[in-house]
Amino acid sequence: MNRTGIIGCILALGTIHLASPSDIQHKDDFVVSLESTWQCLDDSNGSCTQFGGKWVLIGNITFRKKSAKDSIDLNQLKLHWNGPFISTLSASLYKKNFDPTKKEFLPIDDYLICDGCWNNKKQTLSLTFDERQILGAVEVFYVVLTVPDRLESILRQGSFSLEKKDLPLPFQQACSPQSLQLTFNTGK
Repeated sequence: MNRTGIIGCILALGTIHLASPSDIQHKDDFVVSLESTWQCLDDSNGSCTQFGGKWVLIGNITFRKKSAKDSIDLNQLKLHWNGPFISTLSASLYKKNFDPTKKEFLPIDDYLICDGCWNNKKQTLSLTFDERQILGAVEVFYVVLTVPDRLESILRQGSFSLEKKDLPLPFQQACSPQSLQLTFNTGK
């Protein structure tokens, strides 16, 4: 090979970006998981019924990412109802406090992210954050519903699915629709 050919090869190689292993994102670098639960947050005497129903923690949504350098933020979540028609629904979204002295979830204003907005035509619960949330390595959000007695049996017949298209792109690519369900049909 002549001198011009070698220089041309070096110049060509200089313009090619070779991805290092740290540049390649794997599907398991970003994980969204939902955990269904049905935990009544009322005190034992039922005094929370004055707010239109009992408060029920229906589940949590956990975001995990391996790379701390990836700055990803989130400003809303949408949950689509899959079940019998619901005309109205009240909900709130809370964020987990990772204080090691506080192990239990507490629905207090310090951890409140936003209140939900129910669209009865689309059967969708929109949780638009009061402030944009920067996602750390692990972030956990709790969904709490105010459930009147007449609504509990309806909720136990269906499920909520997290709308994948509203997630940040790396999380959209990493999750399957089957993993994005909160379901309450416990056979009761």
